[in-house]
Amino acid sequence: MNTFYAPAERSSKEEILKDKEAFEHFDALKEFFNALPFLAAVLNDKRQLVYSNQALLDAMGFPNLEAALGQRPGEWLQCVHSKETPGGCGTSESCRYCGAVNAILQCIQTRQRSQGECRITGYLGDKEVAYDFWAVASPITFQGKFFVVLSIADISHEKRRMALERIFFHDILNTAGGLRGFLEFVQMTDDPNEIKEYVDTATRLSDDLIDEIVAQRQLLSAERGDLKVEWESIAIDQILENVRNHLRFHLVAKDKQIVVHPPEDAPPLTSDTILLKRVLVNLVKNALEAIGPGETVSLGAEIVGENVIFSVHNPGFIAREVQLQLFQRSFSTKDKTRGLGTYSVKLLTEQYLGGRVSFRFEPAEGTTFYVELPLRR
Repeated sequence: MNTFYAPAERSSKEEILKDKEAFEHFDALKEFFNALPFLAAVLNDKRQLVYSNQALLDAMGFPNLEAALGQRPGEWLQCVHSKETPGGCGTSESCRYCGAVNAILQCIQTRQRSQGECRITGYLGDKEVAYDFWAVASPITFQGKFFVVLSIADISHEKRRMALERIFFHDILNTAGGLRGFLEFVQMTDDPNEIKEYVDTATRLSDDLIDEIVAQRQLLSAERGDLKVEWESIAIDQILENVRNHLRFHLVAKDKQIVVHPPEDAPPLTSDTILLKRVLVNLVKNALEAIGPGETVSLGAEIVGENVIFSVHNPGFIAREVQLQLFQRSFSTKDKTRGLGTYSVKLLTEQYLGGRVSFRFEPAEGTTFYVELPLRR
């Protein structure tokens, strides 16, 4: 069977049941496993589950152990990549960068303990969920056969804390520091023109500061599932101009251009103005960060049937490794404490605005992100 990464071959159902029965007869193991507070499973050398603790069955919604037998980690987590190829979990191109798969493979190959951070986007029922795990794969030999004990600890709160610390203690403090600096300049001059210029700049910095705080509050509400959507009629050309004006004096836009391409004679869009603006602002900010001085970001929209497709284009390059990990909550090209930009775009668009997010990269043309929304609710 073809695979982009890990071996696709699986053990037969009979072999899986035989291994499961062997572990079930080891009473001490059952008590020990069920005492663990995190998800734990025993995998065979094909990365398939043959035994697990009750915490894993409860968390993943399995009625009993038999329902989980033979599945690989991405399959019981319903990872979005686990059905991309016939081989299942571990065999898609994106699996190359999965911390769980890599920890398991290294444990199988070296017969030594291996561990790594794991970001997975999966489904819990019909809801898409972003997981941040710490995966530890440990080798054991039981009744003459090799197995991997996989433990998975949820580190979502830690990753969230790190990201918020970065945002509040770095980005927001930088903006606040810049604001104070401009106010000090105001106190040092009597020139009315200079005072007006400094006050205008200070006003924009204070707006940026408030906007960053509001953005984080919105994201936290969205992840909790209690974000309220206010549906209203929106002029598409106006929302594009609002986004451009919001960012044209932002620090990230210094010496760069934002060009708007509104659609002609477009009907109004029914959506949430604040959330839609947040989505487009995040995409344009990311695009501005990806280009150099003198380069241009294009923001546009076109009507296709009953939908509107917003587009944000920049001439920047996205490595294949980055493409495969976009939209994951804790993934970032900046540093390990970032990673909320494209994730929040996907979360707000697909779970609240009823749309779809995608991107396209062409080496000769650059990168374009698309946000497709229905014109009417």
